[in-house]
Amino acid sequence: MRRVGVHLATLAAGLVCLVAPQARAQDASFGCKVLLCAAASAPSWSGIPYCVPVMHELFRSLAHGGSWPTCPEGNAGGLGYEPYYPCPAGMTAVESGRDGDAGLIASPNGNLCADMKTLSNVCTRGRDSSCQVTYSTIPRQPRSDPDYVDISTANGVQRFYFSLRGY
Repeated sequence: MRRVGVHLATLAAGLVCLVAPQARAQDASFGCKVLLCAAASAPSWSGIPYCVPVMHELFRSLAHGGSWPTCPEGNAGGLGYEPYYPCPAGMTAVESGRDGDAGLIASPNGNLCADMKTLSNVCTRGRDSSCQVTYSTIPRQPRSDPDYVDISTANGVQRFYFSLRGY
């Protein structure tokens, strides 16, 4: 008798699922559609036919001064811009000052990575002999998708990178 009760309960639960109205992505607000598509990772939004027009509409809006749309059920931070990948471990993101290497300035969006622990003197000889402290630098690798927004999910914060070039 117990088995029959378990089977009936399972069947009833299945019927409720069939009868209950289903939420569809098409019914979501624009902001929620954007969050659903931006949070997709395998495949990303570009591999989901439903998401392609949604994300293109978003990028056109952002490129023309629009803001990130809101979704009552989701949480996204403000827009950000990271033009370069991070520097290798032990190096600092910098940009050149007016005096070349001697004028390196720490900058999160700087185009160079410098080893600030290793310095050397470069001296010139002649009538105007002088020495200048320099640091070893390498160029930073640019991102193809430099714009981003942070999206809070059940697994923590996920950074979604994209590009507004061409919109």
